[in-house]
Amino acid sequence: MSLKGAFKNSGGFVQFILFIGIVIIGTVAGSLASVFLIALKSGFNVEAINEIMTNITDYPIYLREIQFLNQLSIFIFPALLTACLFGENYKDYLYLNTPFNGSTVFWTVLSMIFIFPFLNLITQLNQQMVLPDFLKGVEDYIKSMEETNAKLIESMLRTDNLQAIIFNILVVAVFAAVGEEFLFRGTLQRIFGGMIRNKHIVIWSVACIFSFIHFQFYGFIPRLLLGVYFGYLLHFTQNLWIPVIAHFTNNFTGVVLLTAYPADSRQMQTLDALGYGNTWWLSIISLLLFVYAFRQVKFNAR
Repeated sequence: MSLKGAFKNSGGFVQFILFIGIVIIGTVAGSLASVFLIALKSGFNVEAINEIMTNITDYPIYLREIQFLNQLSIFIFPALLTACLFGENYKDYLYLNTPFNGSTVFWTVLSMIFIFPFLNLITQLNQQMVLPDFLKGVEDYIKSMEETNAKLIESMLRTDNLQAIIFNILVVAVFAAVGEEFLFRGTLQRIFGGMIRNKHIVIWSVACIFSFIHFQFYGFIPRLLLGVYFGYLLHFTQNLWIPVIAHFTNNFTGVVLLTAYPADSRQMQTLDALGYGNTWWLSIISLLLFVYAFRQVKFNAR
């Protein structure tokens, strides 16, 4: 019996529950695969496995490989399986067959470059948020978790090995952009669209979930806005490759900068400061240029 389109006519709620189940299975499979990979490469030595998992930041090669497995198991495979179960043609379901032109791609990439100073301002404002005193314990835990995540990212991206740099670009820029857009915009946005008529509520709801699953409270708002933009890109172009390209541009820029400069370097601090403080006016220009580029994307997508 073919499973192609088996749940095509199921209600939106049923599809959503199935979608969550598929993602959970993928997450568990990815975790097991990561542990097995570490065990295999360490010769199934229990002490070596414990050492690697306890001090994972000292083993960037494992971080890269685990990240790759997670992208496949948590995002790409669940999105493709969902598309096969809920549609007759997974490419049509995921908006992969809609034609687009080079101008749309050009303005999409340019819009992501234009928006950086404005996002710097939003990030700075987000980082200044303080929880109420009775949530001080929660705030301290969030900060500790985000510092740990920052160290993991720094450990993975800081390298002068060309092979490792290429692998980082593939995993963090290419696979992350494809996987997350396939899952959130390609499948979840379509599922929500089948339950909720208002497209704006759908796009913002998916963007909230997209930002939340990154578990970065002090980066929640800028990531939320990026998710909203990716959602509108899909809505106006009806082609998933356009938000994938936008997402790739954002991640690729981050990989290149963090590879070239340490996160606490003077150069990175200067780049991160563009758009607020003495350069607050750049965020206004940034937003205006972004709006213009987005209008060009909409115009060329017609």
